[in-house]
Amino acid sequence: MDFSQLPPPRDPIGQMGAPYNSLQIGTFVSFVVTYFMATFFLACRYFQALKLIKNIEIDLIILTVCYGLALAYFITMVGLMDYGWARHMPEIIASNYLNLLEFNNKLLPNTLIYLITPAVTKMAMLTVLFRINPSVRYRICVGVVGGCIFAYTFVLTFLTGGPCTPLKGDETIKCLMNVAVAQSVLNIASDIAVILLPIPTIINLQLSFKQKLSVGAILGLGSAVVICSIARLPYSISLQTSQDLSWEEGILGIWSIVEINIGIVCGCAMRLKKLIVAYLPKMGWNSSHKKSTPYGSHSWGGTTAAGSKGGNKTFDEANGTKGDYQLHSVQKGSVEAGGSTDKILD
Repeated sequence: MDFSQLPPPRDPIGQMGAPYNSLQIGTFVSFVVTYFMATFFLACRYFQALKLIKNIEIDLIILTVCYGLALAYFITMVGLMDYGWARHMPEIIASNYLNLLEFNNKLLPNTLIYLITPAVTKMAMLTVLFRINPSVRYRICVGVVGGCIFAYTFVLTFLTGGPCTPLKGDETIKCLMNVAVAQSVLNIASDIAVILLPIPTIINLQLSFKQKLSVGAILGLGSAVVICSIARLPYSISLQTSQDLSWEEGILGIWSIVEINIGIVCGCAMRLKKLIVAYLPKMGWNSSHKKSTPYGSHSWGGTTAAGSKGGNKTFDEANGTKGDYQLHSVQKGSVEAGGSTDKILD
């Protein structure tokens, strides 16, 4: 590596911890801002679960795990800063503080946490999507997407902890970079798959275009994080040819922090309709709901299954499930028989 081509250090040369440079400070700011957002939305989800729904659902439990992993990821990143993370290579070399063994020891848990967390977040979103349509075909598709996410995450995690482990030193650097690129590409593909899953259900809704748009916006929130995944990809690719690896890793780390925390925000936001309806009625959800249901008798708290015997049973009664955020029926027809899934996310 030719360090003569790199910019000279701007900060005092010494131990690699504080004082932090601009990129490291940017890492702190990115985490504080996005983690505050994640905290706020997660708190809203818990308020809704305890106050309105009276039930802690599986997706909320999974998102809580992601919330803890996001904090652990940032803590490991701060530890890496003590060994040159997000600093220029000339500065690290000149400081005589280059300790690759300690750096790699801290890099391994940092990498493993990042590999796992986005996948866990998407699993939370899939648990929500799984319940919006009782069609066997639809639920098989949700299961296939979830299985693929689990499979590639398991393989990449195994490679990082085994054959490509940073504990082996320089001999595994290229392998780790390939893992980073592969994960970035697969994250984008899985994000897009999660976006596409509910589209057929939305298209078949017997609603106005405005109502379909609002339903699509709620479901689409679950994968808005794909923007972060796409923005992160070029930096993952550039690592393979970078002459200033530690600095490039710092930039990549910021995008990783944003991706993880925004994923938590999106996972929470796609399930906050009850809270919005209860406390922000001026947003117009109530009027939209009344237009979309032909019965006009059930409340927001219940969900009806069209075509069920004995009148307007709730969706839960008809399908033998618990919970109250399935889609409201607006047209008679059997989903299992190929009828339209004409429902609105509650």
